[in-house]
Amino acid sequence: MSGNPTPAGTDFAKGLAGVVAGRTSICSLDGDLRYRGYSIGPLAEAGSFEDVAFLLLHGDLPTTAEHHAFAARLRVAADSIHPAVIDAMATLAERTPQASPMDALRTGVSMLGLIELDQTPGPHAALVAQAERLLGQVPALLGAWFDLCAGRPVAPWPDRPLAGALLERLTGRRPTAAEEAIFGTTLVLYAEHEFNASTFAARTVVSTGSDMHSGIVAAIGALKGPLHGGANEQVLEELAEIGSLDRVVPWLEERFAARKVVMGFGHRVYKDGDVRATLLGAKCAQLANGGPGEAIETLAAAVETLMLDRKGLRPNLDWPAARVYHALGLPVRVFTPIFVVSRMSGWTAHIIEQVGDNRIIRPLSIYCGQPPRPWRPMESR
Repeated sequence: MSGNPTPAGTDFAKGLAGVVAGRTSICSLDGDLRYRGYSIGPLAEAGSFEDVAFLLLHGDLPTTAEHHAFAARLRVAADSIHPAVIDAMATLAERTPQASPMDALRTGVSMLGLIELDQTPGPHAALVAQAERLLGQVPALLGAWFDLCAGRPVAPWPDRPLAGALLERLTGRRPTAAEEAIFGTTLVLYAEHEFNASTFAARTVVSTGSDMHSGIVAAIGALKGPLHGGANEQVLEELAEIGSLDRVVPWLEERFAARKVVMGFGHRVYKDGDVRATLLGAKCAQLANGGPGEAIETLAAAVETLMLDRKGLRPNLDWPAARVYHALGLPVRVFTPIFVVSRMSGWTAHIIEQVGDNRIIRPLSIYCGQPPRPWRPMESR
């Protein structure tokens, strides 16, 4: 059933801006970003991705015993990817090593669903267990892809918290405690953000009765776009293009004149600034102090000042996150895949919530094409 047609001339919200499309108990953006009622500030300061992922999936922060048991389940999942998936990814890596890691993750998750025979959503407990497996498997897939593209055998998953383990797998070195802490903070800040494009895509897919893996594949596809997750990669490209302080003003003037977006600034929801960018910005400056990222921080500060003065725009999370990842020695092409690893917690929580109180997501549209016209046979066209 298509529902009632929308009358001609009815107002609509382009991009669904400002439209309330549902209810959620997972995340609130009302005045302060909160996960399950907890303000993002203390969660980000603690920097424990396992605690936040547990919170999003289970509804409460874990006890010490629950934390250790949950972290252990994630590590088991990371080490238990079916060999058939690794073999298929090895073939793909040999054939197209230049492929986007986002495409590799999207394909890998799809293969995991095939191996698991994921057809339709199961009961709540089964969905939570499935989500926990994916939380461990997806970062391991990312590490495996980089090994395979480099022609190396896939290394075992490090026996340590997820932030440190992933950073070690992507850089090839054991991170310092400070590096692991700030990387964990980025994972916490990226973990969840209400009905954003990728989360809404995942909820739409499972609202049809489809499976969790299909919802995650759709979410990864949405996050790949430069107006969503891909923005963090473009931030560093912009700063590299500016290059020096004397180029800041002319570079921005060129962007303004061409009416081009400056990635890393502005947000559909946060009109007075992104609290996540504020939290991470200070940590970013501390990390870069005295290191190779210090010059970029000087450029970034100049860009921020001019963007606020000229456009009234403040940074969003992608602006400091890109600089943190650069300072940690991570290649640009992993910036958005790291976003995937983090947002798996939010996506799976939303999928479980959607399945638990489901109605198929089916909005209406306003037709703006040709008026009614008669069909004519081919010989008279």
